[in-house]
Amino acid sequence: MAELKITGIEAKSLKVPLARAIGSANSTKSELDYLVVFLHTENGPTGCGFVMGLGGETSTALVPYIEKELAPLAVGQDALAPEALWARLWGPNKPRMRGGLGVQALSAVDTACWDALAKAAGLPLSRVLGGFRNEVPVYGSGGWLTFTDAEMVDECMGFMEKGIGAYKLKLGTNRDEERVRLLRDEVGDSVVLFTDANQKYNPREALEVAAMLDEYDVRWFEEPVLADSVDDLAEVAGKSPVPVAAGENAYMRWGFREICERRAAAYLQPDVGRCGGVTEFRKAAHLAEACNLSLCAHLLQEVSVSLLAATPSGYMVEYVEMLPPDALTREFPVVSGCMEVPDVPGHGVEFSEEAIRRYGA
Repeated sequence: MAELKITGIEAKSLKVPLARAIGSANSTKSELDYLVVFLHTENGPTGCGFVMGLGGETSTALVPYIEKELAPLAVGQDALAPEALWARLWGPNKPRMRGGLGVQALSAVDTACWDALAKAAGLPLSRVLGGFRNEVPVYGSGGWLTFTDAEMVDECMGFMEKGIGAYKLKLGTNRDEERVRLLRDEVGDSVVLFTDANQKYNPREALEVAAMLDEYDVRWFEEPVLADSVDDLAEVAGKSPVPVAAGENAYMRWGFREICERRAAAYLQPDVGRCGGVTEFRKAAHLAEACNLSLCAHLLQEVSVSLLAATPSGYMVEYVEMLPPDALTREFPVVSGCMEVPDVPGHGVEFSEEAIRRYGA
């Protein structure tokens, strides 16, 4: 196939209610918003890209931006050349794509383009990107600040029943140590514990918390300080007895380069829905490999598993039970603590027509 011409792009906003509210040091949410993009090609497959919004009307605001401003730049271009498409979309939009919503829009379109390319090739996306392995270990993520102690323990136990041997809980209250101690007492040493502060602390506070976490054999301390202050992040990473994880709020290759060059984290966590899509996730993966960092994608496990499986630096998938079972046409099961890469062309994520109707904003 010499060319796969893009004929149009559709964007949909979905509002998915949660069974119970989830809270972090940043915010509490009772629903999640998703932006879903469909990239249509001439006599070829339709690619799907999706991102989790930043709350409120994020995804709703991005629909007209994609359909009225990005789509005209994409129509007529070759979906077999995602790097070229990425550059074409980014070029005139640099001021709006320094981070935040603009990059989320770019991420969704870029991921849809890579999906279309892999479908046209008849190969799983992970194979197109390098094909290093067929499954990736996962860790259970939750421990929300809105959960009671019993709910947190039950959630962790539920992950353990699936063969998942690592669990992450949120930090950011005056009960941090109490919750960590309770969980360690309940589950023992058989579970690896991770923690996430969601940028809650200043460097002094973060190092005090890190010393406490070390007493309970916590294996990583995620976003201990403001993500934009790489100086502070590097200071904490250099002094903390617990390895630092960061990157979910880094944008494009330049954001990850700074984290890597400053040795500001031991675990790099790009979010394919925020960092610039598959194109930029790949570059973050190469940086992680070159700097001997472990790559742990942030959220969007259904796409992230294919990306982590494609690189030697891929370490663990963040596994969060958020999307309703009927939202996707395919399951992404965890077996013996690992998520398998879908053995289908593309990344394997397809939203059901019923989900588009039911949750469409």
